[in-house]
Amino acid sequence: MTDSHQDRAPLHRAVLNALEDGLLVIGDDRKVRWYNPALARTLGIRQTNAIGMEFGSLLDTYFLPIIEDEDSVRLLHRVLENGADLPPLLCRTRTHDGTRRWISISSKQAFAVTGQRLIKIRDATADLNAHHFRAALEGSPVVVFVQDEELRYTWSYNQQLGSTDASIIGMREEDAFPEDAEHLTALKRRVLETGKTVRDAVTFTIAGKRRVRDLTLKPFRDADGTIVGVTGTAFDVTEQNRVEEALREKTHELKKRMDELRCLYTIAHLVETPGMTLDKLLQAVADTLPMGWQYPGSTGVRITVDGREYYRGDPVDSPWKQKSPIAVHGELVGEVEVRYLAEVPEGGKGPFLPEEQMLLDSITKRLGRIIERLQVEAALEESEEKFRGIAQRSFDLIVTSYRDDGLNYISPAMERILGYSPEEMVGTDWEDYILPTSLLVWKEGRRRVLRGEQVEGLQIEVRRKNGETAILELNESPIVEKKAIVGFQVIGRDISERILHERLREQAFDMTERNIAQFAVLADHVRHPLQVIMGVADLLDDEAVAEKLREQVRRINVQIGELDREWMESRKIREFLKRYEL
Repeated sequence: MTDSHQDRAPLHRAVLNALEDGLLVIGDDRKVRWYNPALARTLGIRQTNAIGMEFGSLLDTYFLPIIEDEDSVRLLHRVLENGADLPPLLCRTRTHDGTRRWISISSKQAFAVTGQRLIKIRDATADLNAHHFRAALEGSPVVVFVQDEELRYTWSYNQQLGSTDASIIGMREEDAFPEDAEHLTALKRRVLETGKTVRDAVTFTIAGKRRVRDLTLKPFRDADGTIVGVTGTAFDVTEQNRVEEALREKTHELKKRMDELRCLYTIAHLVETPGMTLDKLLQAVADTLPMGWQYPGSTGVRITVDGREYYRGDPVDSPWKQKSPIAVHGELVGEVEVRYLAEVPEGGKGPFLPEEQMLLDSITKRLGRIIERLQVEAALEESEEKFRGIAQRSFDLIVTSYRDDGLNYISPAMERILGYSPEEMVGTDWEDYILPTSLLVWKEGRRRVLRGEQVEGLQIEVRRKNGETAILELNESPIVEKKAIVGFQVIGRDISERILHERLREQAFDMTERNIAQFAVLADHVRHPLQVIMGVADLLDDEAVAEKLREQVRRINVQIGELDREWMESRKIREFLKRYEL
């Protein structure tokens, strides 16, 4: 068999050579009768002539090996071997050069008289890609279009957001989008003139509604590179723009709230500034308030408290203002007025936002509490100054002591009593001055006062600066802060002289008691000898001598009786003095 497949072609040579689809004719003897060049390229047939090859061998050698899907291989083998008709079957293949492609295979009896069968193999990759492209765009917010040099639409796909694809063909911008034609035409003319890509967000009126599309325009060139039109994509970003606008609004609102919080924080911080007086505070608040309003550059403030006024900005009156009262202990003492000094854009209920009125009310309430606090602090400072004056002039010593800081305050009386100046004793502890003999008593008293008890009449011995001993009588009470005992306060006096006087008095009482006892013993000792003398006188024969003896005894008895009476009076006086601690 020497003739070529082209010579045996049943169709004209030029037509067959132009076909992109592969064609194969199988005779009734199941041998290859003819095939065109496209089939040879698709199957990679390298022989100059495969005419006469058995069809099964051709399948096994060139066709079935390039199909990747095993199910498709089995189906094709069965159908083609049986000679049955095969509707177009899409198969994934890898050609001899390694390229993956999609091919469509079909088979039908072509020549009934001769029994020949025609098998058609078509490269469906482009069709499948186009199908995928259409499937991806279908229902999406992306529009694809082409326009010629006159800016007439020549092709459009997925115009579901506006006109249908068919209806827009042949239209210009003034026909399709009359309200936006001027801007669209200018953008596309720029692409035709410059040959550069243009991207812009364009607003369209579609079905009576305004839509925003992200438009990308590119020059459309022919095979020679000449610009013959415009191609472009349009992506609907209406909802995205709405979200972004809402986000911008929320961001603006957030900034306003941050400005309000910063305003409140600044005012709260002003109160803690050392040396801040009420006048300075109110003026600082007036200077700070505008930062919390929409238009700080046009915002003025007037604060009135107890007839005094504090301004920020021009004090002239304004029709655009809002107020809030200042109350202290439930009584109105003034107000804060915020005003716009020039006309500003108005919202739904005037130039001021509801949040600004809320901010103003919050600030005036805070100012009321601040004024209350400053008044309390001033009263406390005055009270402390009075206490300090009393303490400074007091003859009694006054000392405050904290758990961790030692002696905190020492009144000047301490220098008179112990010889130490208050400056010397600050930061030291009581134990540095108390003698060892009084430490146990002192520690017990301290434990009681730190439990919250009042301790009175505590007597301790302390060392003076000159080394002498002093006796102090102390009254102690706890110092309570925030319901916790943080230290104690001591009020005391020097009782050294009183104790010395009491000791001397006791010594005098003891000596008197001993003298009285000695008088009683002496009287008893004298009476007994006198009784003996009286007995001897009675026994004497000389009456004159006996009478003289009796006379002397009687005189001595009189003196002893006087001693007894003086002893009784001394005892009564001593008991009286002791009863009344004289």
